[in-house]
Amino acid sequence: MRVEELIEILEGCTPGAEVRFASQPNWPFEYSIESAIEVDLDGNNTGIAKDVVYLEEGSQIGYLPEAAKFELSW
Repeated sequence: MRVEELIEILEGCTPGAEVRFASQPNWPFEYSIESAIEVDLDGNNTGIAKDVVYLEEGSQIGYLPEAAKFELSW
C-alpha cells in the first residue's frame, strides 16, 4: 500500500474518528498507533531511494470487537 492509497481510503472516514490497528486474525486484538515514521531504506547504496512509512504499534487496547472482525471478514 502507498501513502496516497491510505489517504484515499481515509478520506471517506469521519475526521474525528480514532485510528486503531487490528492484528492477528486467529486471535484478534486491537492496538493504538503510537507514531508514524518515514525511512529511506537505500541500505545498499544503489542511489534509488525506497521510502517506507512505518506505523508504530502503541498499547494493546483489547480484543477486536465483533463488528470489526465481521467487516474485516475474520
